Amino acid sequence: MTRYRSGTSGPVRRTAARGARSLIAVSLAAVVSATLAATPANAASDVNVGRRFNDGLDTRYSVNSFTSAARSMGYSATGYTNGRHVDDVFNDGAGAAVLGLFGHANAGIFQTNEGATDAQDSILAAGTTTDVVSPYANVRFMTEYLPFVEVDDMRLLILAGCDTALSSPWGDFNKAAVSRGVDSVISFSDLVYYPGTASGTAVSTTNYSGNYFWDRFSYHAKTGVSVSTALARARTDLVAKEGTAGGWDKYVIRGAVSNPGGVKLKPAGPGQPLDSQPVATAAFPGFAQLTPETTTTSQGPDGTEVTNVTTAEGVLYRVRPDGSILDAVGTPTTSGDTALSAGEARAEAQRFIQANVPGFSSDWRLVTDEAVSHLDGDALQLLQWRTVEAGRAGAREVTTEIDRRTGAVTYLSANHGSATADFRLTAEDAVAAARTAIGETTGTVSAEPDTWNASRWLVTVDRGLTGRSDAQVPDVERVEIDSRDGAVLSRSKT
Repeated sequence: MTRYRSGTSGPVRRTAARGARSLIAVSLAAVVSATLAATPANAASDVNVGRRFNDGLDTRYSVNSFTSAARSMGYSATGYTNGRHVDDVFNDGAGAAVLGLFGHANAGIFQTNEGATDAQDSILAAGTTTDVVSPYANVRFMTEYLPFVEVDDMRLLILAGCDTALSSPWGDFNKAAVSRGVDSVISFSDLVYYPGTASGTAVSTTNYSGNYFWDRFSYHAKTGVSVSTALARARTDLVAKEGTAGGWDKYVIRGAVSNPGGVKLKPAGPGQPLDSQPVATAAFPGFAQLTPETTTTSQGPDGTEVTNVTTAEGVLYRVRPDGSILDAVGTPTTSGDTALSAGEARAEAQRFIQANVPGFSSDWRLVTDEAVSHLDGDALQLLQWRTVEAGRAGAREVTTEIDRRTGAVTYLSANHGSATADFRLTAEDAVAAARTAIGETTGTVSAEPDTWNASRWLVTVDRGLTGRSDAQVPDVERVEIDSRDGAVLSRSKT
């Protein structure tokens, strides 16, 4: 596919480009199928962008992980770990089968690089139907792409930042990408966390928080599972490592194909048909009643080997060496009447967990009970239970998502940590230690006690929105404080 630049130096160039676009549209549309057939390398290219931002948010490890995985799957992959000007990112997208953005974002905007001032930050925006040529020197719109011509061959777009699944005056990324022909788009409907590092921090030391999530997603994508399954398994693995999903469980998948969650990245190239509709998972009482079709092995979150089982019923699950279930992924319905209330879904979930998760009991604390959605049209209820130890959240958890149309389990994970409760420091002590560590005395602060692989306080400092006034991003920092001595265990940022 021919690449070109539709304006790189402000309003004058871009206004002139508007007239040229109508001319090149005819030319591109006439030759696009022949061009794609003649240049298969373009159909297997991958570009990933991130950096260590000035406020410490560090996504370089995510970029390296996914770039390495893409190369191993046969893509011609390039990773940029010091940001990239949005004009270049825009042009990258016109020739990429996969485009991954990792970093600061908000509804309708994604920051691809930092300028000398906030007003000079490079931003990719979703755009609306009227945003066909950007009037800004450092902002581009998804809607500048010609519909079903310039990014029609994009297999996957990753928008790995806060609230990228939401709409704003800057537009809606999912709608913009789908209207331009992108097969599958991964976005997020909540705040998400990455490591928060100091200048000079080695990339190799930042494989935690969001970087670990994308490292595990990259690992699972290489095994040939769908993007939906890779996301679900990466979510399980992050909780296994850190005891929290850090917002990465609120992924949303949209796309121009009928089954965007079913898109696979391996093998590279045309791959499997993209217009097939998956069969929704029917309610099942337990894993013993499922019919295994294939089994493989892979590395689990703690490095041990797990068994991956694919069943005739469409459920995929992973089994630990001791025979316990690590997690399971099914397919939700996406249409029809909702049959179960939130309370009925909760009851179904509890019955299933009691029958299938050894050690679960009614005295576990229900910590999450909310409606969620990952695919267009699904109707899911997310439930999470954790043990209670000395009045504090303990080191075991189970999470499930129930299809409120059928009562089927479409996601299950059962994890555990290793620590016990030992809280010698008060919440005030933890807050003081966190403020000292980040050098911050402003912002709304909260502290929650938790035990996972360490007994800790999770201190969150929320500074609100920062950046240019018309394109702000959430500025929230989370610091893990050792509850025994006040040591900083980790820092992560939105």
